[in-house]
Amino acid sequence: MAWLGRGEAPGRAEEAGSLRKGVQDPHRDHSTPQEQEEKLREALRSLPADRRGYVKVAPESYPDLTHQRAARIAWEMGLRAEAAGNRGSWRFGETVVEEVPHR
Repeated sequence: MAWLGRGEAPGRAEEAGSLRKGVQDPHRDHSTPQEQEEKLREALRSLPADRRGYVKVAPESYPDLTHQRAARIAWEMGLRAEAAGNRGSWRFGETVVEEVPHR
């Protein structure tokens, strides 16, 4: 006889949810937004540009920063943020095709 339903027994979802509440993601960066901003500034200063002139940064490394805030930080450093064609990364360069608004 096949089980018809959501795939879990009634009452089990609440138990499983209560166990997950206290668990933190060990891979998440737990630094403050100010520390993440400083880390981004350091990355923009030190990372090499690729053959097209972009500095690529992984947004997962800065979970509390928005792309717009990152664009503002890059603008303060004389770079522009690329808005399209990123494929999971933030790209910054002196010239870009489509710029992220940073206001």
